[in-house]
Amino acid sequence: MKRNSNNSHFIYADRKIIEEGVNENMSISQIAYNMKRNKSSILREIDRNKTYIFPSTFNNSHPCIKHKNCPVKEFNCFENCKNIEINLCPKLISSPHICNACRTKSGCRYVKIYYKAYEANNKYLNAWSNDRTGLRYSEDELIVLNTDFYILVINTRSIYHSLLVINNRGYNFKEKSIYRQIKDDQLRVKSKDLPRNRKAKKKQVDTEYKNKESIEGHMYDDYEKYKNENKDAIETQMDTVIGIINANDPVILTLEIVEISFMFIFKLNRKTFEETLKKLQEFENNITSKTFNKIMEILLTDNGSEFKNLSTIIEIFPNINIFYCHPYSSFEKGNIENNHEFIRRVIPKNISLKPYTQEDYNLLSSHINSLYRRKLDGKCPFDLINDYIPIDVLNKMGLKKIADKDVNLTPHLLGNKNIENIKKYLDYNDIKKANISITKKEDN
Repeated sequence: MKRNSNNSHFIYADRKIIEEGVNENMSISQIAYNMKRNKSSILREIDRNKTYIFPSTFNNSHPCIKHKNCPVKEFNCFENCKNIEINLCPKLISSPHICNACRTKSGCRYVKIYYKAYEANNKYLNAWSNDRTGLRYSEDELIVLNTDFYILVINTRSIYHSLLVINNRGYNFKEKSIYRQIKDDQLRVKSKDLPRNRKAKKKQVDTEYKNKESIEGHMYDDYEKYKNENKDAIETQMDTVIGIINANDPVILTLEIVEISFMFIFKLNRKTFEETLKKLQEFENNITSKTFNKIMEILLTDNGSEFKNLSTIIEIFPNINIFYCHPYSSFEKGNIENNHEFIRRVIPKNISLKPYTQEDYNLLSSHINSLYRRKLDGKCPFDLINDYIPIDVLNKMGLKKIADKDVNLTPHLLGNKNIENIKKYLDYNDIKKANISITKKEDN
């Protein structure tokens, strides 16, 4: 495909054509015509990338006109002087002001000015690289990046969400550039302020189900088959999040509508099937059976004891199709597992969940579902939920959309109660390992 020359940068081949043209004393108009470029573009290219060759000062006049009265009289001072005023050859008065085609340059004692393709291309490449490694922001942009953007990142731990909020105010910061500048330690946001990137360990699937009752027709292979045959079916994934390993300690039940990443968080007093069943029935009553059956047409969960009574689930919820992942294969319901990361930014692992109420979980769910997602093309789950569950129903359940600038996914979201609970169970090294901050950072 032919390159649109007038809208692209010069490459080395272009510069070679220019050098050959001026060497042969071709006019700039002719060079521009041959290259299908604007004449002004050729002139700018030559002017920006001139190479100066100074004559020896031995037995010759100094190349700088000011030299006679200049207080600085050093050997070859003209090479580094910023105020030099060159004594130009009269022939350089006419465009393009270079010596490439001059026939008498061998005996000339003036400063010679050439256009050389190789040196021009190296100068361009160095400038191109420097432009992309330095910060070229206005004073206002730097203030925004190091104040408002910084606070957003600290509170949400999401570069994507924070940039969308800032760019919605009329800025045009690029995510790739921001990540590079953070890596190069050029912004107030540091790499340690971001979620850690861990390489996922390769999982080995245990294909043998150990359920006490038969789950034939409800295994992971059956799930994949049903999805392929019912491509428009809405899928919800279900899981539990534990605090400390204690049979009498509360746990969290999570439900996620996969297509829009909307996650519900419920408190279970204990990790038992009876508690799970009770919460599902309560959820159905809140959103109506019709809506419940719609969003739970496919329900994918794991082999935890709190989900294993298949016959009872089928009896009470005959219109949903429940399937079980392979044992020890939580990655098969990776969508909800990834969403659990947001919970852990506020409530880390290995602390008791006793202090938290359903109101706390409603608040946490509201903030998580108000976070912009790349997967959703810059929208948040709350922007899309109305197609599944009416907003007014969610509001009655205690869920509401949070203003994008106010989204907070730090331990401070749940107040001092959460901070004190974290300190009770985790020491300094555990908190550091969890990559959370319990010290409130202000914009100062």
